[in-house]
Amino acid sequence: MEGLELTYYLALHCTSGIGSRRLLALVEYFQSAERAFQAPEWELKKVPGVGDLVAGQFAREREAALEEARAQLERMPEDTAIVTYFDAAYPELLKTISAPPPLLFVRGNVELLSEERMLAIVGSRKTSDYGRRAAKEFAEGFARERVAVVSGFAKGIDTIAHQSAFESGGKTIAVLGSGVDVIYPYTNKAFSEELIASGRGAIVSELSLGTKPDARHFPWRNRIVSGLARATLIVESEAEGGSMITAALALEAGREVFAVPGDVYRPSSGGPNQLIRDKSARPASAPEQVLADVGWIGRRAEARPRTIDRTALNLFETQIVDILEAAGGPLQIDAIAARAGFEVQDLLYQLLQLELKSIVRQIAGKQFVLQ
Repeated sequence: MEGLELTYYLALHCTSGIGSRRLLALVEYFQSAERAFQAPEWELKKVPGVGDLVAGQFAREREAALEEARAQLERMPEDTAIVTYFDAAYPELLKTISAPPPLLFVRGNVELLSEERMLAIVGSRKTSDYGRRAAKEFAEGFARERVAVVSGFAKGIDTIAHQSAFESGGKTIAVLGSGVDVIYPYTNKAFSEELIASGRGAIVSELSLGTKPDARHFPWRNRIVSGLARATLIVESEAEGGSMITAALALEAGREVFAVPGDVYRPSSGGPNQLIRDKSARPASAPEQVLADVGWIGRRAEARPRTIDRTALNLFETQIVDILEAAGGPLQIDAIAARAGFEVQDLLYQLLQLELKSIVRQIAGKQFVLQ
């Protein structure tokens, strides 16, 4: 969509009270954004979902909305495009959600919206070492198979997913809860510019240029994250976390949801574990398993648990490996010492030897986990 038609379409978008469903209904009814914008009030009332109140408000505000649309287009950065619902570049999957955005502002590579294989990775802003590692490894695994990673560009799991996919040579789409020219969090500003310049990234929002981040925007933003993707992976989230909204929206749209199982004693595992328990999500054990479940790689490629060669380990090292395997996750050093019957100083030496052999690694809080 170009020229005057795009200007009038954007003006409809800038009019309060119109919203996504009414905007699409207006354009479809009048077969033109320009005709819809210029229609008399009495005719606007005929459009399903508009009614007297909205028609009257629109008639009063449309000139101001037109000025705002012109101002938006004049200050739109060169690296930014507008993709409307009626454009060929608009993602077909996104059209199938209950309230598709009528337009998307896109900075970077617009063609990424047409990628056939996209998966979303979302999670908590407050991350554990386990969650960070999972987000990184899943994003890297998806990137290796040329699957674009979609997320919400928030701190924590979202940013780790974007960065890991990008650093692995993959493609990634960041959906904002602000205008595409208002990067939030600000700590991602430099990264956003790198994404845009690379040709392997896109920054996307339905919100007008200059829109500041607001708590109300993020749940609504999440429908675009899940709507772009064939499936959504939840890495870490509290039971009432924002990522659970994304999961619910994905399920509502008929998409698959996967969840990384977590420590039952950690609040950030509450969301994924609940989804798995309720059978709303499939457990995710490896990138290859997720890709096989959505039908993008063969079952033969599913990841197998790592087998540790114990023949190269002494008796004490073998005992530590057995304890960590049985734990299924990180253990604090005092817990390992208690289970092994070691003094902490003796245990530290054995753990160091296992670290040098790339079998064990230390994480925050004097915890140890198998590599």
